[in-house]
Amino acid sequence: MMKKLFVLLFCASSLSVFAQKSQRYQHETFPQIDSVINVPYGEARNVKGENEKLLLDVYSPHGDTLRKRPLVVFVHGGGFTGGDKKVGYPLLFSYGLAKRGYVCGSINYRLGVEEPKNDKSYFEAMYRAVQDTKAAIRFFRKNADQYGVDTSQIYLMGGSAGAMTALHAAYLDAKEVPAYVNTERWGMLEGNSGNAGYSSKVKAIINCWGAMVDYRWIQKGDIPNFNIHGVADKLVPSDSSLSYNGFKYGSQVVFEHSLALGIATGIRLYENTGHTLDNDKTKQTQALEEAGYWLAAQLKGKLNVTRFENEILAFGQADKTETYTNNAILVTGSSFVRLWKTIKQDLAPHEIIHRGFGGSTVAEMAYYIPQILGKHQPKAVVIYTGSNDIADSPLDKTPLQILETYKVVVKNIRAKLPNAAIYWIAISPNERRWGVQDKILEANALLKNYCESTPKLHYIETMPQLLGKDGKYQPELYIGDKLHFNEKGYVVWKNVIGGVLNRDFGKK
Repeated sequence: MMKKLFVLLFCASSLSVFAQKSQRYQHETFPQIDSVINVPYGEARNVKGENEKLLLDVYSPHGDTLRKRPLVVFVHGGGFTGGDKKVGYPLLFSYGLAKRGYVCGSINYRLGVEEPKNDKSYFEAMYRAVQDTKAAIRFFRKNADQYGVDTSQIYLMGGSAGAMTALHAAYLDAKEVPAYVNTERWGMLEGNSGNAGYSSKVKAIINCWGAMVDYRWIQKGDIPNFNIHGVADKLVPSDSSLSYNGFKYGSQVVFEHSLALGIATGIRLYENTGHTLDNDKTKQTQALEEAGYWLAAQLKGKLNVTRFENEILAFGQADKTETYTNNAILVTGSSFVRLWKTIKQDLAPHEIIHRGFGGSTVAEMAYYIPQILGKHQPKAVVIYTGSNDIADSPLDKTPLQILETYKVVVKNIRAKLPNAAIYWIAISPNERRWGVQDKILEANALLKNYCESTPKLHYIETMPQLLGKDGKYQPELYIGDKLHFNEKGYVVWKNVIGGVLNRDFGKK
């Protein structure tokens, strides 16, 4: 009896550990945290001409057995004149990250904006904050063993002025520093705040309601970013509609520019919400959940958008020999579209431009759609993508990320085809990804609502036709990989998609 009890307890313990490991980083898995407060990480001269001791707090998961954990350095806000590492949302985020399994270093830095207060003095205040932030990153590299930090997994996160600091620490190069910055007084961008000889590079950043002076400082090949912002923010713009002392380009600009460059990125916008998400802890907690999901994916690797470059170049070559009228319909998307070999016959008599590529994602569609369109002027664009974004993988995107990225796809199409009809084909169910069917349904619902509330956008519903009477996937519609359609599966698409096109454009 005791032996059986031991086995049961061992199994329960093993399952608990497995569940914790599988959820770690995406969700809170540690109920308690450890903290070390007011750790000196450097020293630098402030605006008063005094040498200021720089302090940080370290938060880590209690009872953690990992010796090397990813680190997030958090930079608080306060307009470069106030704020602190241990109050408000900095503390909420620090606790939340530690409970997810990260080590979090929340820093204080030199505050103060010199008179006269103008764009220059605010830039120099940010410049000093960047120097201190870089010193903090170097501190953790120097003391990685002491704090259990994996130096290959260091990330940077900030709110408001702290987000401005994080953005410029990540993307501003020494050669781009404006000439008006007094480098004789403040030193070079890397700074002299401490821990020289160690790298200050990070793997990705999270920008919470921050903005940049010049978004063009983000260049191809730069590190990933995730952005959180209230659309009704009247202090720091979510777009570029206003300026906070020279910081004009907010989260939406950063996100869209990054997508255009093929940089892994994400965004969580809050409608009818102001700065710091109105200090609403519920919204801030939701935002951290979304950011945490994105950040966990960054631990697994870096998106390589150019992996489909050869396929896109092949489309360009095809465009030199194939001719289409302005009455054509362009159908593009991931492997489901690429493998639809009978598409032109199936959707006849409509003139079809067939442009499926790889196992592409929504972000890759946003990146490549201008090239895919090329010089074509189709009357409609039909898109199938998203199934590789919800694939029961550690790299999965949330339904909200798919929606926000699809909005950029639409924007990019509209830049070339302002009057074309755009169709989104619902993400299909299948056996391989049945474990995330709830996420697929959630994404489809978001996209359906977006399409139905936006002029000239259309949603093609295929889910009922692809599910059986029991509400589950139908194995007879798929090839041996249990993912892609066979001929029967494409017959379903033919009937549904063809029916929608016939309804909207006739059968001529």
